[in-house]
Order: sequence, then structure tokens, then C-alpha cells
Amino acid sequence: MIMNHLLRFPAPRRSSVVLKAVLLRVFAGLALGVLAACSGPSVQLLDRPVGATGTTKAITSSRALETRNRSTLRDEGLLKLYNRDRQAAIEQMAALLKQDFTRERALALAEMSSDYADSLTEEQPLAAMGRYLDAAWLTRESSLLVMEEGGENPEKALNDYASARITRLLRDQEGTRKTSASIPGSMRTWELSLATGEGMVDPRRFDVVVPSSWTKTDGIKWKSITQDGAGVAMVGFVGFTPERKEADPQFPEAGRGYPLNARLEFDGNQANLILQDLMDDSDARIGGRTVPLEANFSSAVSFSYYSKTTQMSRIEALLRPGEFQDQVGLYSFRPHDPERIPLVLVHGLLSSAEAWLPFVNLLLADSVVRERYQLVLFNYPTGVPIARSMTQLREALEDYQKRNDPRRSNPNMRRMVILGHSMGGIISNAQIRKSGDHLYDSAFTKDIAELNLDPNQERILKRMAFFEANPDIDRAILLAAPLRGSAFASNRIGQLGARLIRLPFDFVDSVFGQIESIDALTDIAQQASQRPVNSVTSLRPDSPVLGGLLKCPVRPGVKIHSIMGQRDPSVPIEEGSDGLVPYSSAHLDEAVSEVVVMKADHRGMVEKDETLQEVWRILYEHVGRRRMEGSGSVE
Repeated sequence: MIMNHLLRFPAPRRSSVVLKAVLLRVFAGLALGVLAACSGPSVQLLDRPVGATGTTKAITSSRALETRNRSTLRDEGLLKLYNRDRQAAIEQMAALLKQDFTRERALALAEMSSDYADSLTEEQPLAAMGRYLDAAWLTRESSLLVMEEGGENPEKALNDYASARITRLLRDQEGTRKTSASIPGSMRTWELSLATGEGMVDPRRFDVVVPSSWTKTDGIKWKSITQDGAGVAMVGFVGFTPERKEADPQFPEAGRGYPLNARLEFDGNQANLILQDLMDDSDARIGGRTVPLEANFSSAVSFSYYSKTTQMSRIEALLRPGEFQDQVGLYSFRPHDPERIPLVLVHGLLSSAEAWLPFVNLLLADSVVRERYQLVLFNYPTGVPIARSMTQLREALEDYQKRNDPRRSNPNMRRMVILGHSMGGIISNAQIRKSGDHLYDSAFTKDIAELNLDPNQERILKRMAFFEANPDIDRAILLAAPLRGSAFASNRIGQLGARLIRLPFDFVDSVFGQIESIDALTDIAQQASQRPVNSVTSLRPDSPVLGGLLKCPVRPGVKIHSIMGQRDPSVPIEEGSDGLVPYSSAHLDEAVSEVVVMKADHRGMVEKDETLQEVWRILYEHVGRRRMEGSGSVE
């Protein structure tokens, strides 16, 4: 079991290895200090679009009119009046437009109204909304041309800007929950309503609502997953509070970002603001046809860094795992949705749940993943023995099921998919197997009653050594999982690293205790007992845990998929390796599919396009769909 770690740490040997370990500990301490001093990724909110074209920047700036609109005002003899009295100029342009509607006059009046609204937002938010509604109405038809014509479209830039401003102003109306209001504008008095129904959301449910193009990210080098279309891409953010955590135990401390789209539709003086959750549907019916909506899924994922929450340090969590036990658990990107299938991601050694964010970003490029799956991340400090992490994940999944489907009546909860990378693949593999006596017998020669353990030790040992396969996991995807161990854990670097890891003494003492007779251990467990107690030594090829786990049968009906990397394509696959995990360790005869990603190392293979395509294929297969080969490739 874990069984290879049942004894306390042996006394350190006086040797060159100890000296190297001390030196390495010093260097590790320095590294931790440097990492602590470095700032991590961050998201900043701005008040105007970032990286926009010159026309878009000009059209959404309230300082001066865009060149062509300025020329229109000059031709109409209104430029001087506009410089003196904006409201008077707006009223005269509106009168001219009613006499003879031209695109030039409409665009000029739309920008004039939008600029004037900018000056009203602080003191007169309702009046500002009226002017923004004027601007949106004036550009409503021309803004849709961008979908057919492409290229730069000043009307769409203005329409998007007005829609975004109205959405944000509505969000700030926290004192009321009204879904409609009468708002005077220069063109007419508008009856503004908020769309309700499936996929529609209220901006007031978020702490922040901002256009994706109004955010600036630092330290994030992801491929941007976007979609061109109607409306304006937005992000809604719900921050962490103790109350929200109590109501939803899977609520992450970093908060949740939601990809949204805002647009306005008009019918006479009726204006309907539609704020749509793009995880439900990224298309809409507009003008009698289905069209894509503008989206930025990466912005929503990047908001995991908005609150500047202290993320779990991957190095510290390896070396001092006892300090991070309060962060063990499942975290989801959205509140539980019974219509979605849970997809649980389990990270590997020297990692954390946060490390999945680049991969999640890529996953969300696919609409089936967005609409059919519930993304859930398991977070745990990677220094503890593997068997302990196996148990913690098992307990977390049991709690997840009891909380979200206590009557076991939701079929989607019976179709869970688990995906684990590296050591996370081992932990995931343990969830689909029934232990029987295999795990216990790999470490012990005597019955558990003969070990003379106190009741607490015996309870924990039973919990780790004897378990049933999770009945809700229907499919497992194992990425570069060292199921038979890695030579890295046995070489000199691995040994030195293992000696740096320290578990709290009370944890080691209460969980593993002391076995009174060495005869109670198998030969391989006796050898393992001479090593430190942690995850690195659990990954040795001679680990009783790994050997015993592979003897445990997989629950009937569960499908296993293996994906692994190979750095050197010239080497035969059977002899290949990703640099840390050899093919011979990751291969499983029980797997229904196996993909070897060439020119991929252990960590880099996760974000390779071949890996992503295979994961997509499997997830499509799981919901009875077939994905066109090569679609959605990520460069």
C-alpha cells in the first residue's frame, strides 16, 4: 500500500548524499523565496478596448469625434455648435435625421450620443442609458453587416460599446431587481427590458461585468480562444465569499469567470438587452437565422487570476504538503449543473489545479465540451504519499456525489469522466479499480488484526487499502501516467528530492504508526520502509502501491484511454519515453485506445494539438457524437 510508507523517517545517514541533500535544501529554500517575491499572472480592468484598431479607438473615445463623423458635422454646419453645446447639436442632428435618414448622419449622431452618455454615467446613469440606447438603435442594422462583409465596421464598434455600457450600468443598479424601465433618449423614450429564459443571465448576479476587450492580462501566454459574430464578448465575474463557499463547497477561492455576450434588439420603442451565457449556447437567432455570437472564452478562464488570490505554490506543496491540507478538494468553474457530465481533472507531481488552466482554455474551443461537460478540478499538495492522495480524491468524489445527487437519480452523474496527468493518472486509475486484498497483500504478510494498531491507525489503513471502484466514473483518460513507476524517483536526483519533502510528524505518526514486527511486511515493503515517506518514493518502480494497484481489477464497463508522449520519434514506441515516463510504464492492456504523441515531453504533451484532438474525440464518443478529424486544431 501506501504500505511502502508505514514507518517513520529513518535516521539520516552521514554520507555525501546527506551533504548534497542539505545543499539542495538550501537551494530549494532560495528558490521558494524568489518565487514568493515574483508576481504571478494578473488581470486588469480598463475603461476602453485594448488592442483595438484606430477607428474603433476613435469611435469609442469621448475626447473627440472620429474623423469621418467630424466631417459630417462640418458639412451639416453643426461642428461649432457641437463644440459649445453637445446636447443642442444632438437635438439638431436628430431633427435632420428624421427629415432625411442617411448612414453618415446616423453614424455621426450615434457617436455624438455615445460620447455625451459617457459624461453622464456617474451623475445621471439613467440619462446615460437613454443616450446609449439611441446610439445602439442608430447602428443596429449596419452593425450586422460585419458578419457578411468582414473588416472594420464603425457601426459595430459603436453598437458593441453602447451594449457594453448599458450592461455595466444595469449591473450597478443593485438596489432594484426590476427587469424593465422607461428611459428617455434623444430619439424617443425607450422601454428597456432584460431578456430572461434559458441561457439568459442578469448582469446584477455578477460582481463585475466587463467587455473582454477591456481587460489587460499580464503573465498569461495562452492561445486566445475567440469567436467572431454578433454582439459584444463580455466576461462576468463572481468573487469568492465565505457565504458562497458554504452554499457551494466547489466554489474556488479565485472566483469564477463566465463567458458572456451582450446585444440589444429593438422593436419600435422596445429595447431588449440580451446577456447570454456562452457556455450554454454560443449562437443566436437574429433576423430569422442562426448566427454566431462574438465570444472570448479565454478571458473568462483568465479571470481565475483577477482576485489575485494566493495560489498554492507547487514547490512548497511538494516539499511542505502538510501546510496545504486545507486546500485539498474539488473545485468547479461553474455551479453544479445537472444537465452536464462531470469531467474531473487531476494534476500530477509538482503541480496544482491551477496548472490545468491553459489546457482548460484549449478545451473550451469546442462547443460540445462547453455545453455538455462540467469541468471540475481536484487540488491536492503533491508531497504526500500517493495512497493518501488516492484516498482524498475518493472521499472528495463521494462527497461531490452525495451533495449534488443524493438520490442517485441523475444519469449524468453516472457518466463521469476522469482525466489525470502524470501522478494524477495513477490517482485517477485507483478510482476505477476494486482493491480486494491485492493492495494490502502487496505490503503485509499478516492480517490487519495482528498488526496491533490503535483504532484510528487501523481505520485509516483500512480506508487506504480496501475500497470499491467509484460507481459513477464511466471513463478514464490517463495522460503520461507512470503506472509502473519512473526511474526518476529512484535516481540520485529523485532521492535527493525525496529527502527534502517533510510531512508533519503527527500526520506520519497518526496515519502510519509503527509496525511492531518486521515480519508483518513483505520483502518489498521492508525495503520501502527504509525510505522517506512521500510521493516521490511512491513513484519508484519497486513501489508496492503501484504493483498492488495494477493487480486490482477495473470495474466492468469502464473505458480507459491512454495518451502518452515520446520525445525521440526515432526510438521504437515500446522503448520510448517522454523523458520521465517510459512507454512500458504508461501502457495498459485494459485501455480501449492508446495514442503516442511524438516529439512531446512529459509536461509539454498536455498542450500538444494531438493530445487535445484525442481528448476531444474521446469526449465526443462519450456523448455519442463523432467529431470531424482535425477540426478545431490549436496551433
